[in-house]
Amino acid sequence: MNNEIIKVLQDIGLSKEETGIYLAGLELGESSVQNIAKKANVKRPTAYLIIDNLIKKGLFYQTFMGKKRYFGAQNPKDLEVELKRKAYELTKIMPELNSIYNTLEFKPKIRFYEGSAGMMSVYNDMLDSTPENGEIVSLSGIKNLFDVFPREFVTDYFTRRIRKKITAKIIAIDSDESREWAKNADEEMREIQIVPENQFNFSGEIEIYGDKVALISFKENYMTIVIESKEIANMHKLFFNLTWNNLKDQNTSAAVDK
Repeated sequence: MNNEIIKVLQDIGLSKEETGIYLAGLELGESSVQNIAKKANVKRPTAYLIIDNLIKKGLFYQTFMGKKRYFGAQNPKDLEVELKRKAYELTKIMPELNSIYNTLEFKPKIRFYEGSAGMMSVYNDMLDSTPENGEIVSLSGIKNLFDVFPREFVTDYFTRRIRKKITAKIIAIDSDESREWAKNADEEMREIQIVPENQFNFSGEIEIYGDKVALISFKENYMTIVIESKEIANMHKLFFNLTWNNLKDQNTSAAVDK
């Protein structure tokens, strides 16, 4: 079975056992619990419990043929319906959740994330935390963008950033990716300075936005640390601006020498 299918089903809320039973139900069609349990490699009593859970979630159904009871997986489109239902329920309680969150006197100042999903949630936070006409400054060691991020996520991120008129100011390692960013700088609201790899060789990013600094490693399971502190953010902006201006002076001097 395709590992990506299994991963996505588990990411949207199915347990490992529920995923196995659901996929077995899709493959077998209407079948007995014994056959479904065998296909999913679980014990029959466990299969009954899991199928009952899936029925409650609207992903399985039961039917009778004579006195025998059979079960089957619902159309995969029902997964979309279930996800939309959950999203709607979450939307209804979001104002109350935000109210509770905003009443906390002391909020966490340092947050840790692991994995690509956690890292991408931080990139979404960059856009959510930066006001319209704001600025995000970055030191980027990325070489192959689509090896790190799904193409759809990148397209959506750039579109949302441009829609909010947020400028990206980047010091980046010399790569095909950074040269493409420079080429499209104006239309994508970006200022960029490119540094030779032998002077700026690291695999990660530092993102400074609002009162936050995100430290991201692309090698260590996309480990991400977000520090929320006005003073620390200002310090990083100061260091970034010093580096930026120094690079600009170097590039100006090199142009004059030519």
